[in-house]
Amino acid sequence: MTPSKADQPNTKDGVVLSVRNLHASIPVRGGEVHAVNGVSFDLRKGETLGILGESGSGKSVMLRSIMGILPEYARQEGEIYFQGQNLLDMSRRTAKDIRGPLISMIFQ
Repeated sequence: MTPSKADQPNTKDGVVLSVRNLHASIPVRGGEVHAVNGVSFDLRKGETLGILGESGSGKSVMLRSIMGILPEYARQEGEIYFQGQNLLDMSRRTAKDIRGPLISMIFQ
């Protein structure tokens, strides 16, 4: 389901990254691991966001989902907007052009 314009984050209020109800799961032998369950947040221009949690709590899976670098066999649902554009609806080529120059991840 594509959200209406009214549901999309307003970049005029300074939101550059908006994550809504993000879910991500990875298939494993005998089932799947639900690594990210309903995460939502807004990141505004000038803010710094730190992601903290115990080992295995889904931090890296969440960030890989936002970056569009989850393995192809992973499942993800929700909405991820960067500067008003839905990252989950972008082609791989367009998303690749955004990664690096506009949005990046520092691996631990």
